[in-house]
Amino acid sequence: MTRPPVLSVEQVSKSFAGNQVLREVSLTVEPGEVLALVGENGAGKSTVLSLITGLLAPDSGQVVHDGTPVPRAWSPHRARAAGIGSVHQELSLNPHQSVAENVFLGAWPSRHGLVRSRELAERARPLLERVGLDIDPNLRAGRLPLGGLQLVELAKALAGRPRLLILDEVTSALDEDQVASVFRVVRELRADGGSVIFVSHRMAELFAISDRLTVLKDGAVTATREREQTDHDDVVRLMIGRELSDLFPAKANGSPSEPLLQARDLTVPGACAGVDLDLVPGRVLGLGGLQGQGQREVLRALFGLARHTGRIAVDGRPARITSPRRAIRHRIAYVPEDRKTEGVHTARSVRDNLALPSLRELAPARRLTTVSRGAESRLVAELTKRLRIKAASPAQETRRLSGGNQQKVALAKWLPTAPRVLLLAEPTRGIDIGTKREIYHLLRRLADEGMAVLITSGDTMELVGLCDEVAVLYEGAVVDRLAGSDLTEERLVRASVTGAAVTDIGATSAPDTSAPGSVARA
Repeated sequence: MTRPPVLSVEQVSKSFAGNQVLREVSLTVEPGEVLALVGENGAGKSTVLSLITGLLAPDSGQVVHDGTPVPRAWSPHRARAAGIGSVHQELSLNPHQSVAENVFLGAWPSRHGLVRSRELAERARPLLERVGLDIDPNLRAGRLPLGGLQLVELAKALAGRPRLLILDEVTSALDEDQVASVFRVVRELRADGGSVIFVSHRMAELFAISDRLTVLKDGAVTATREREQTDHDDVVRLMIGRELSDLFPAKANGSPSEPLLQARDLTVPGACAGVDLDLVPGRVLGLGGLQGQGQREVLRALFGLARHTGRIAVDGRPARITSPRRAIRHRIAYVPEDRKTEGVHTARSVRDNLALPSLRELAPARRLTTVSRGAESRLVAELTKRLRIKAASPAQETRRLSGGNQQKVALAKWLPTAPRVLLLAEPTRGIDIGTKREIYHLLRRLADEGMAVLITSGDTMELVGLCDEVAVLYEGAVVDRLAGSDLTEERLVRASVTGAAVTDIGATSAPDTSAPGSVARA
C-alpha cells in the first residue's frame, strides 16, 4: 500500500488586510524526501511555512498531515506534538539560560520543583554532538556566536524527534563545516524515513541537498522540478524571470587611480597580521578565504571598532582611526554582518534608521535639539526611492521588513553622508537573488561614482562576479591576490583552502611565512 504524502498543502490562499500573499498554493512532501522551497523575499515562503506550523490559518484550501486535514485549532504546539519540527533564521533562544535549558525548553526534568541540571545536560550532550557542537551543555547560550546559536536551535528541534523538519534559512550564518553538520542531520533524517522542507537563498545548497524544488513567485507556485531535471538558470528564471548571467554588472574598465585608503601591516591581535590593502576609487575589492580567517576584523579595524596596529593613510596622509567617530570624519561607512543587531535598529521605524547618521545635517543650525521634519521626510523619500526599499510607510518598524529591505536600509542610511570608502561585511547574506542583483548593481554604481568599496563574503560566486580584485586571507594573512582572468572560482577556492597562491591551474606556491602578511601574487 502506497503511503500518503507526509504533508500536502492543497489550494491554499491567504490575505492580510486585503493584500493577497498566497494564491491557491499546492505542494506535497513525500516520506523520505527533502523538498526545497524556493523564491524571492516576499514570494510567500514564510507564509506557507506559518500555515504548516500553525502560526496562521488559511483563508481557503487546507493543509493535510499524514493523510488527515489539520484541525481548525491547529497551532505550533499541536504541530510539534504531531512530529513537525522547525528551525528559523530568527532565533528563539533565551541568551540567559544554559544551552541544555534551551534545548529542552518546556520539558525540564525536575524533582520537588527543582530542575535536575545534571540529567538535563546529559540528555542535551548527544543532541549537541549530532549537530556538530562540541560545547559544555551548561554554557550560557548568550556566549555562543551566531552560528553556534543556530545549531542549538537545530538541536532543540531534534529534541522533539520530528518526522517532518522545516529548515528556514538556517544556514545563512553558518560556515562550511557547520553547513556540513546540518546536511548530515538532513541526510540521517531522510535515510530514517523522515522528511525535510529546506529553504535557502544559496543556490548551491539547494541543489546539494534537495530531491525536488518547488518555486514560488508572487504568492503562487510557478513550478515543481525534480533536482536532476533542472539547473540554476532554470530555477532563477522561474523565481525572477531573468537569466542568472544578468546577476552581476560589468566590472571597471581602465587603469586604477591612486589609492584612496591604504593599510600597511594592519594587525588585529588574535585575528590578522601584516595585512596590506589598497582601496581605490572606482574599484570593488573583496576579502576572500574561509570563514573566520580575519576578514571581519579587518573591516572592523578600518572602521575603528577593533584595536589594531599598523599604518592607515587616507589621501596619502596618515590617519588614526581609533573609533567609528574618527572613521566617519574620514568619510568611511560600514555595513556590518549582522544587520539585525548592528546594522539597523529593528524596533525603530524606517524613517528613524535612514535619518540617524544625518541628524546633524537635518537640524537647523546643526543643533541637535530639533530636527527639520520636512528635510527629514525629503531625505527618507529620496533614499527609499533610490534603493527601492519596500515598506508600507516610513513609519513602519524596520523589523517588519524583509531581510533584503533591512539590508537596503543599513546601506542607504550612509549615503547622505557622502562616504568615500564603503565597507560591507557579507552584504547579501540571507537575501533573495532578485535583491542581491539590486545590491550588486548599486555597489557598482557607487564605485563608478568614485567610491572605494571593500566587501567580505563567504559566497565565492559573489566575490568572482562582483569584485575587481580579491585578496585571499588564510589564518589572518593575505596569501594571494586575484584579478582579471586570474579571478576564478577555482583559484579562489584553492587559495582559500591551501593557504597558498595559485601559480597555475595545476600548482600552488606556498606563501613566505617568515614575514607576517607577506603576499604571494598569482
